[in-house]
Amino acid sequence: MAVTECGEIISGASYTLQEFMRRTGMKRDAMRTARRNGLRVQYLHARGFVLGKDWLDYLNQQALKQS
Repeated sequence: MAVTECGEIISGASYTLQEFMRRTGMKRDAMRTARRNGLRVQYLHARGFVLGKDWLDYLNQQALKQS
């Protein structure tokens, strides 16, 4: 299934897990894999959040592993 709509992730912003997954087009299994590989998720009042900075750091980390 193709991703029909993705959004921008801004370094200084925070996103609920649901919003983050919608913006990146990631499904549950892909999110689980990213978390296992180092993507940080912050919890506050039983809600998960991803910081834009953590996502960009994660992308850079993965790019370095592949090169």
